[in-house]
Amino acid sequence: MTLTNQETDYLLNLLTNQMLNLLNRVTRWQTHSLSQSQYDQQVAETLQPELTLLSTLTEKLGPQASDTAQLGAIQVGLAKLQAATTYQLTTEQLSQANERRLHRHFRD
Repeated sequence: MTLTNQETDYLLNLLTNQMLNLLNRVTRWQTHSLSQSQYDQQVAETLQPELTLLSTLTEKLGPQASDTAQLGAIQVGLAKLQAATTYQLTTEQLSQANERRLHRHFRD
């Protein structure tokens, strides 16, 4: 299937928006009260399938992209998302998450 420049640009905008949404979600996972196993579960259920699809589509659209800066930004974002798949929460993050869960437990 051949796409026009306008169609390619539109699809790249959609990919950019989806990538930014995923980056926001990953940041939330890393900074909120998730345990490492919960984080890993989110990665497996949500991030990995989305990342695979985004990478495949970006690769297919890349040769037709007229905005190479945007394509480069998408590729940087995809690299950050890929790094997030093996992210290990720090001891401090886990401690804060446990503290938040404990407070929530006693508050409820």
